[in-house]
Amino acid sequence: MSTTGLETIEREGLAYALIIRANASSDAKYNFLTDSASPLQLGMNFYQAGEVIKAHYHLKKQVETNSVVQEFLLIAAGRAKLKLYDAGDQSEFTSRQLETGDMVLLLAGGHGLDIQADTKIVELKLGPYDGKIKDKVVFGA
Repeated sequence: MSTTGLETIEREGLAYALIIRANASSDAKYNFLTDSASPLQLGMNFYQAGEVIKAHYHLKKQVETNSVVQEFLLIAAGRAKLKLYDAGDQSEFTSRQLETGDMVLLLAGGHGLDIQADTKIVELKLGPYDGKIKDKVVFGA
């Protein structure tokens, strides 16, 4: 299988982020980018014109996770610099430029964004959201 446009950012053996560029491609139809135990299942699938995905719904299930809340961002329009931080000492260790159509699954550690143009970000994470005080640690606050 040949997949392009993907970058996993790791530090000391821990995956912090998975970036999927707008031009990502694969010669495989189905590409699950996270493992089956991950709290967010992320796949990238490619279909040919005329194919049909049959109508369906997903069954209820009790889901419990004992990991940090993962977050998925789509840069729907605009441009931003993604900064990744070590959660322990809160130091920035790398950054990546994100453009319109790029996506990132934030898996661990801290993150921030420097918005470089008017930008629309679509965000997906597990709920419920308990507010800033209970839901996140803001670095330098």
